[in-house]
Amino acid sequence: MTTLGTALRPAATRVMLLGSGELGKEVALECQRLGVEVIAVDRYADAPAMHVAHRSHVINMLDGDALAALIAQEQPHFVVPEIEASPPKNCWSWKRRGKKWCRRPVLHV
Repeated sequence: MTTLGTALRPAATRVMLLGSGELGKEVALECQRLGVEVIAVDRYADAPAMHVAHRSHVINMLDGDALAALIAQEQPHFVVPEIEASPPKNCWSWKRRGKKWCRRPVLHV
C-alpha cells in the first residue's frame, strides 16, 4: 500500500506537472483529491493548472539545466510530462537515480 502523506507537510507526496494546460489542470485536481502536493510548470504564466496547484513555476521546459535545477529545488516524487515536446536528455539521468518519471498522465473517467 502506498502512503501519500498530506500536501504542504514534510511527508507529502509531490507531483510535478510539466505542462499546465487544461489536461494538466484536471490531473492536478485529481492529485489534490488524493492529498498529493502539486507543482505546476509551464513556459507561460497563469496556465490553467497553475491556478489550482500548490506552487507553480515558469521555465523553458526544453532547457535541461533549468529543468534539472527546478527538479532539484522542488524534489518531486513524480514528474508527469504533459507536453508534446520530449524532455531534455539530461533529465533521464534523474530517472536513473530512482525517481519516477511518468510517460503520460492517465485520467480514469
